[in-house]
Amino acid sequence: MWMLGQFNTRRTRRTRRTRRGDRALTCPLLRRAVAAAVLLIGSSMMVWGSVAMAAEPESESPPALAFVETQLGVSREGYFTLEWSAVEGAALYRVRDRADQIAYQGVATKSFQSGLSDGVYRFYVEAIGDDGEILATSAEAVATVEHWRLAPSLALFAIGAIVVGGIGFVILRGRWIEKQIATGGDDRTSMLQTEVESGGES
Repeated sequence: MWMLGQFNTRRTRRTRRTRRGDRALTCPLLRRAVAAAVLLIGSSMMVWGSVAMAAEPESESPPALAFVETQLGVSREGYFTLEWSAVEGAALYRVRDRADQIAYQGVATKSFQSGLSDGVYRFYVEAIGDDGEILATSAEAVATVEHWRLAPSLALFAIGAIVVGGIGFVILRGRWIEKQIATGGDDRTSMLQTEVESGGES
């Protein structure tokens, strides 16, 4: 009995200690301290993450370079105009054809191509920096040259010749009439006046 009573006493003391510990954990001050520690740790992790991200080099996207029109259609006269967007930092632009030949090089963002024979032409433009480095390259622009055939050209030439001839005839006829009036104008005027007077007397 004595041993059983002593065991119960020890058990009661342990239970009291556990309850005191539970009360200590449920104390508002302790809960606030734990929340502050968690918040501090989280903030520190966020700061370190931001520093690590800032330390990583950012990949710069290349500047955009594109033709205003990539499909230029069919040219009957053998010429067309290439135009493209400007690129910041570009010192000059270089237009190349499909044979990698330079068709234009300069500071303007427009190039006039003329004197071309029949065929399909493909061009792309490069933006060049001050140090000669290629900053950007555009996609291709495609143009087709098909000159007028002989029969339509002759027909148009004939129509134009008729129109020009008609205009020349009208101009020459008007000048001839002016000269006739200037040289024989006095006689015709006197005859007209005589006829009017004679008609009025009768």
